[in-house]
Amino acid sequence: MNKFIKIVFVIFYLLGMVVIYLSMVNKYDVVYDMDPTLPHDSLNNSNDDGIIFGGLILFFIFISQIVFFYFEKSKKWKWATGIMTALAFLFFFIRRRLI
Repeated sequence: MNKFIKIVFVIFYLLGMVVIYLSMVNKYDVVYDMDPTLPHDSLNNSNDDGIIFGGLILFFIFISQIVFFYFEKSKKWKWATGIMTALAFLFFFIRRRLI
C-alpha cells in the first residue's frame, strides 16, 4: 500500500480518537471545580448525544481500519491496525463508563 495512504489512515484514526474524546466530555466539570460544595453529577448532564456521536465515529474508525487491514500486505501494519482498533474500542468504552 502507498505510504501516503497509510499516513492518511493513521491521521484519520487519530482525528477520530480526538473527536471521540471531545464528544464525550462532561461539560459541567469546570463548574464542579469552581464550587466544591456542589455534589458531583448534581447538574443535569444528558450526554446521550455525545455517546451516540462517539459511537458513530468509532464505527467509521472500525470500517476504515478493516479497509486498511484488507488492502495492506505487511504483517506488521496488519498487527498495527488490529491494535489501533482494539485501543479505539477500549478508549470508547472506558470513556463511556466514566461519564
